[in-house]
Amino acid sequence: MTLADTAQTTAESSLGSLVAQMANAIAASHYPKGDHAALRRWAPDQAVPLAFYRLWLHYLAADLPPEGQTPAWMTLAWGLAMLGEGAHDPRRPLGQALAETKFAEGRLERLLSAPEEVRLKLFMDAVRFLAAKGESFDWREAAQFLLITDPAKREALHRRIAAAFYRHQHKEF
Repeated sequence: MTLADTAQTTAESSLGSLVAQMANAIAASHYPKGDHAALRRWAPDQAVPLAFYRLWLHYLAADLPPEGQTPAWMTLAWGLAMLGEGAHDPRRPLGQALAETKFAEGRLERLLSAPEEVRLKLFMDAVRFLAAKGESFDWREAAQFLLITDPAKREALHRRIAAAFYRHQHKEF
């Protein structure tokens, strides 16, 4: 393993840990219902609610994410609040969850090829679809989907999501 591989593994582990902490905090019985509702009501054209900052500083005991990543992290908090308790299942890839709930192939294609300006909206549509079916998935993969900007790493993630989708898609040939 190279030094770069070790650094990437450490970064992925750290991201996974943070996502799991966030999912646990939002799903905890003592998490304020008002904050939960504020996270769920948020839309990308609105200001970030104070509940988001309180989540980071009180419940995660972490520094706020870089300002440029705030919309992506807010989208993750929104999604975790939408899906509720049990939203995060680190053993179930996003592609698998989409395939098993019969998410349309065309919608997946639009999601994975979306330009930056509609990426959050299409991701939120996919989360609403999964929330309506009461499904859970690996939110670490969602965090990578929203945070990765390097084209090569983004393409590798898209390949992984598509592979999980087609591995678990019901075959009707």
